[in-house]
Amino acid sequence: MHHVSRRGWLAATATALTGGAGCLGLGGHEDPVTVGSLLPLSGEGTLATIASHHQRAVDAAVEHVNDAGGIHGRELVHESADTAADPETAADAYQSLVDEGAVAIVGAVLSNVTASLADRPAEDGVLMLSPSSTSPSLASAGRTDDAKFFGRTCPNDRQQAAAMAKILDDSRYADAAHATILYVDDAFGGALVDGIESATDTTVRATVPFSPADPNAGGRVEAATAGDPDAVVFVGTPGPSAAVLDELVAADYDGDVVVSAGMSVDAGDDDFEGVYTPSVASARTVGTQRLQRDLSDIRPLMAYTTNAYDAAMLVALAGERAGEVASTPVAQSLRAVAGGTGHSVSVGQFDRARTLFDAGREVNYSGASGAVDLQSDLEPLSAYLVERVQSGSVQTLELLQRSYFGGDGE
Repeated sequence: MHHVSRRGWLAATATALTGGAGCLGLGGHEDPVTVGSLLPLSGEGTLATIASHHQRAVDAAVEHVNDAGGIHGRELVHESADTAADPETAADAYQSLVDEGAVAIVGAVLSNVTASLADRPAEDGVLMLSPSSTSPSLASAGRTDDAKFFGRTCPNDRQQAAAMAKILDDSRYADAAHATILYVDDAFGGALVDGIESATDTTVRATVPFSPADPNAGGRVEAATAGDPDAVVFVGTPGPSAAVLDELVAADYDGDVVVSAGMSVDAGDDDFEGVYTPSVASARTVGTQRLQRDLSDIRPLMAYTTNAYDAAMLVALAGERAGEVASTPVAQSLRAVAGGTGHSVSVGQFDRARTLFDAGREVNYSGASGAVDLQSDLEPLSAYLVERVQSGSVQTLELLQRSYFGGDGE
């Protein structure tokens, strides 16, 4: 197990947050409510930085809730567990949070890690909300007769696949007749490849898997560029996949390169000139600005940090709305606080939400990442940007609105 915090830390944190109320809670009569997080805190390179930003975002949500008096007067505490970006480690970390009685878990971050845990939230009746696991294979995870115990505050990669297909097909962009796909060989990579192949009109000549640990990853790049396809699509995850992407953009290849969202695209490196990438469009709402101000010491915020804040805040709002602060009623209330109807509340407005609930009103959370209107699979639709590295900076070429991707709204 890779715990960042244990019972002693929780008690100390509870005392600090409540000015001495300790484990009796803000109202002085009940134990704290625990929200857990599963983060790759000891991951490689950029991945560890992403994890630390996500941890700070959850901490910020917890602080905002406690500043407003807690959930039903009970303080909220955050316990973070390290997945090390490894499914086996993540299984132990997940169990440790369940054993601690977490009402909900924010995480995991990487889709392959989350997929390895996907059956457990329903079995254990513990809500898990990922801020960044985008694999389409996770859409149906966690559903029982009582509630759906897995959701996410990031979009399903069916959207990213449609955006990447747009880049490949559109005459203004790659306009590719044929392409190859170089992808990380895990749950995220395989699912996104399937989505791209289904969405594009471009002929996919070959799909080339790679493992970041493979010493012959360079050979995978040669296989992907062989025959000079019009475009090479790169599907990877931050951290371990970065070295393979660097080899691709430095290769002797003149076609277009399309890189999946979340990868670090170094606009200052000449090798990245002309690279296309889709990215989730930041709504830059008042809520976004509030969180950026609260976390100003770590700006710019890494990918999906705002989504991590939103996951923790949705748990708190659903708990406040529910008659009981437990996983099942919280899961059952999620869409009620993020379904697109009700009085708007945003970052740092937990006290406003409580006032509305006390008056018998419903709320609709518009978060740090923008609108978080959860569909029936407990996942949002998001706008996407088509971007390209040009003259040393990342330029936005087109905004694909949420309506571009449809949605069930049920």
